[in-house]
Amino acid sequence: MPATAPPTDRGRAALKAWPRAQFAYRSDPRFSYCVHIPAPVLAGAPPTRLLVAVHGTGRTAMAYRDALAGFADAQGYVVLAPLFPVGVLGDYNPDGYKYLAEGGLRYDHILLGMIAELGGLLGASLDRFSLFGFSGGGHFAHRFFYLHPDRLRSVSVGAPGGVTLLDDTRDYWIGTRDFPERFGAAPDLAAMRRVRAQILVGSEDLAEFVYPAHLAHHAPDMARLGRNRLERSATLLANWQDHQIAARRDVLPGVAHEGLKAMPALTAFLAELPEDC
Repeated sequence: MPATAPPTDRGRAALKAWPRAQFAYRSDPRFSYCVHIPAPVLAGAPPTRLLVAVHGTGRTAMAYRDALAGFADAQGYVVLAPLFPVGVLGDYNPDGYKYLAEGGLRYDHILLGMIAELGGLLGASLDRFSLFGFSGGGHFAHRFFYLHPDRLRSVSVGAPGGVTLLDDTRDYWIGTRDFPERFGAAPDLAAMRRVRAQILVGSEDLAEFVYPAHLAHHAPDMARLGRNRLERSATLLANWQDHQIAARRDVLPGVAHEGLKAMPALTAFLAELPEDC
């Protein structure tokens, strides 16, 4: 296609020519995403469902995309897997995206921009989607849920090392008291209750750990969350249930902190979603 073609036309051509590639996010090329697009959609059929898979600290975005490809083809999902690189502010920080905001960046807005960009390339509105994240991606997923439940059909939170509770007596990141000041809005519980929610964790995800100094400002409160990811996921489930959020927690037998081994439980949950949710 000629270089003078409009950007959207060039983008559509690139998707067809290199559907397995990593694509720079046009609004901020420090970030990128990869996709899996079922053949009928790539040929021009309208997409019906979107699944976003958010990587952990190891940034294995393509591995999650590839692991979900067969399910996506069978169920008609487009898969988008964003890449939030280590150190986008030049400081080698691997954790910024997990907490949604870093410096002047809002990672939730970056993801929504990627979805809008992909929707433009596919000629479709991708207003509501299913969100999955594991480990660092689980951090991101449940905090995104607190801010944007209106955009979600479902959320699957995989084994985050730290959890934010719906708690208006504690500030972020343990609680949500200062959400309006930090993010411009408090969690909308009524909207959250309409989202199908899943928590995933391995039965052997038992490593006990504390946070490094730059994240340890909540150290006095950490004990109430639990000693490890298995216990912290149970704390998160109980907190959601206390707020009438009908979540389920799938504990994966014999699995440690292994995101790809969570795929069968994730896809089983997604396959059970009602068409109209």
